[in-house]
Amino acid sequence: MEETGVKNTSQPHAGRVRVVQPRPLLPLITDLVFVLIAAYLLLTYLRFILLYRETPLLVIRQAFFTVYLLGALLLLAVRNRTIAFTPKPVDFVYTILGVGSPLLFQSAPGGGPVIAGASLEFAGFVLVVGAFFSLNRSFGLAPENRGIKTGGVYRFVRHPMYLGYILAEVGFVCNSFSIFNLVILTVSILFLLLRLQAEERLLQQDRTYRAYARRVRRKLIPFTF
Repeated sequence: MEETGVKNTSQPHAGRVRVVQPRPLLPLITDLVFVLIAAYLLLTYLRFILLYRETPLLVIRQAFFTVYLLGALLLLAVRNRTIAFTPKPVDFVYTILGVGSPLLFQSAPGGGPVIAGASLEFAGFVLVVGAFFSLNRSFGLAPENRGIKTGGVYRFVRHPMYLGYILAEVGFVCNSFSIFNLVILTVSILFLLLRLQAEERLLQQDRTYRAYARRVRRKLIPFTF
């Protein structure tokens, strides 16, 4: 769910990138899948908050997720007009599978240290929210360009939202470890990396992004990758 992440330094159609119109149904289907997933999760989280008020730490976590989803839906509604979309249908498949695969995670007893897992989850979602604020109306789902952003958390890596997703999912698996969850985590990260590479191919067509990539050399992990 990214996601290109400064203020627009010039007008969208100032010749920085050729507008690529995708097949009309693909962006619509991708957005619809995300909205349906978000609605399902919102109902689940709100039900949890109402039924388990005696466990404040878990309620706080679910409330945080609720705010995150509401923010994502809001940005989806007010985002900027698309400058360029990926023309490859498979990139939309990567997006849908990447967004949907974490829904398969299952709570499991006997995980690792609760504090360690919860800390990773919290750090991940703080990073995701920071990326939301940095992107603002440039937020998107499938690989696309809605205006290049280089401020906020995008000063450190080029895809901080994806890093946040990974941290949050690793934290969950730490506290609910099972072979099944480990497989889902691996699949989720694989599709995330495929989305990241698709975004890079598209955004490298924009000279503003190329200049940004020369300044911020790491795509996902500071000092590493």
